[in-house]
Amino acid sequence: MARPLFPIILSLIPIVFLLSLSFFILVVLANVKTNALKIFGYVIIALIWLTTILVFGAGISRASKGRYPGMLMRKAIMEHQKMGMMPEEGSGEGMNCPKMKQK
Repeated sequence: MARPLFPIILSLIPIVFLLSLSFFILVVLANVKTNALKIFGYVIIALIWLTTILVFGAGISRASKGRYPGMLMRKAIMEHQKMGMMPEEGSGEGMNCPKMKQK
């Protein structure tokens, strides 16, 4: 089964945002005269890049393991259908919960 690319694509959104933010900080740093502010700006950029690397690594990790939130929800729904907790599609039945039948 092919591994889904959804986690990688989903991780691109914050990566693009963080890299754009770091670009604008670099642009501002080009105009800053104070040495202390430049050092602070470079520390902020380093933290943003570290966060970007962590987000990208998490996306790659989830894609390689084949786990992402949509997949977990689908598995839970399928397990309930197998146990008779949820009606099959198009069956027209209500819930088959044993506790509900007792009432």
